[in-house]
Amino acid sequence: MTVRLRLIETIGPECISLDQGEKVYRLLLGELNAKKSVEVDFQGIETLFSPFLMGCLGKLLGHFEKEALMENLVYCNISSDQLKTVNEFIDRAEAQHTQQGDLQNMKELFEEDELGDL
Repeated sequence: MTVRLRLIETIGPECISLDQGEKVYRLLLGELNAKKSVEVDFQGIETLFSPFLMGCLGKLLGHFEKEALMENLVYCNISSDQLKTVNEFIDRAEAQHTQQGDLQNMKELFEEDELGDL
């Protein structure tokens, strides 16, 4: 089953703040946890900023792998500039998440070898 989320109705024409992103995150998380696909409709969206994406997609990447999100989130009526912004954000967030995981793994290795006290 697919659900459509119209950003213009949920947020308005400017998707700019972390709070707005978190509102969309809560809506998307519920649907994705229920194993539903979601069409995110960008029709009428004039402004799209990173804090919004952090609150929404950044938090979703903490719950789902990138591939799972790409399979279950469909972007509708999105301009090429908006799609570029979304894709660049996801790539940066994924790289940062991977880097944090690598740092955590190294920390655990050092602690196991008692090298963390040096």
